[in-house]
Amino acid sequence: MARLKLPAMILFLVCCAAYYFKVNVADQLPGITDSPSDFTHYYREALCVLYAESPYLDPENLYPPALAFLLTPLALTDYGTARRIWFWSSQAFLLLAAFLTWRGLGRDRAAACCVACVWALGGAAWEGLALGQVGPLLVLLLALAYWRTGATQGAALAAGFALKFIPGVVSVVPLLRRDWRAVTVLAAVAIAGVFVPSAFISHWKSGPVSPVRADYRMGSSSVLNWSLPAVALRIADPPVSRVKLPPNWEFGNTTEGLHLPRGQQWLSAGVAAGVVLAGLAALVMACRGRLSGAQAPWAAAALISLSLAASPISWNHYQILQYPGLALLLSHAAKQHKWLLGACAVVLGALLYQIPREVLLAYYLRFSGWSAASPATLYIWTSVTPVAALALFGVLLRQLTAAGPPPSRPR
Repeated sequence: MARLKLPAMILFLVCCAAYYFKVNVADQLPGITDSPSDFTHYYREALCVLYAESPYLDPENLYPPALAFLLTPLALTDYGTARRIWFWSSQAFLLLAAFLTWRGLGRDRAAACCVACVWALGGAAWEGLALGQVGPLLVLLLALAYWRTGATQGAALAAGFALKFIPGVVSVVPLLRRDWRAVTVLAAVAIAGVFVPSAFISHWKSGPVSPVRADYRMGSSSVLNWSLPAVALRIADPPVSRVKLPPNWEFGNTTEGLHLPRGQQWLSAGVAAGVVLAGLAALVMACRGRLSGAQAPWAAAALISLSLAASPISWNHYQILQYPGLALLLSHAAKQHKWLLGACAVVLGALLYQIPREVLLAYYLRFSGWSAASPATLYIWTSVTPVAALALFGVLLRQLTAAGPPPSRPR
């Protein structure tokens, strides 16, 4: 059996690599053309920066302007070329993140197999790459933040915050570790990444200096928004017809299609704040206010899972941000021979994206679009992912507690 371990590992890695290549490269390439995608908005915003105009002329731009400035060189080419460059860059981001995760997990066979499994079978990468989303770059920044300390960790977290806000929640980790160098760099880079581009936009005076529909960040009841605030919004706005869904369910994935009443906006924000505060309180109690180096990756992964469950806007492809945390949990279970924990990680990982996507896709195809024919199906399968993310938060928090006692306070 010992002689078979190495060939079995090599075969497993080859199978994972082949599946990843088929799903995330070969099947993707025919669609990486000049057709519209989420990357279209990035490209338009970069064009605006190139011509000294506000990237917020695109109403779909809801985040700090750092990404528009970062992608400005791509605006020097035509859209089709820019999209292909971004696609291959995203592949490089994902593979580098996998390498850094493998190094952080110990550089051994078990870590290699677990990372390969998550990256090949996670599912969310497929959608993020097809849409041209920024998720692969965020995964790379999170991999740096999980297993680095000091200036590198602070800069990675600040860059993630400047791009998409959500990675900023991991800034709690250096605070609880009392890593003041990381905190200082984080604050400096975050301020520069958000306010310096904003200063340029304000100076140009060629458009709005902030998102036109900033209220969109308060939440959406779209069936593609998989978070606890979105669940609350769908409950507050139930279908009244057996044929048509409420407009916000069907068209709430765009700023033009969403019309959320003020009361529902505050409902969404209240659920988000309550979940985040409860999760942070649980984390602080679990680590008794201080984190050790061994506990830090567990805390970071738990915070990402918590934020994806609690965020008012958490599109289904955001689950790609769970990749490093899932690999961490699987690797730990394999090395410690905790097979029940490993099975739990597999089930939760499947419920984060793959299973809900397949069920909802079948529903969509069956009724030739979003229909209110079975509201229960929609309620259940758009709620599974945030519940699974919250359960994963609890599992990761338990492993954090078992990772060792917090460092003793200096006398």
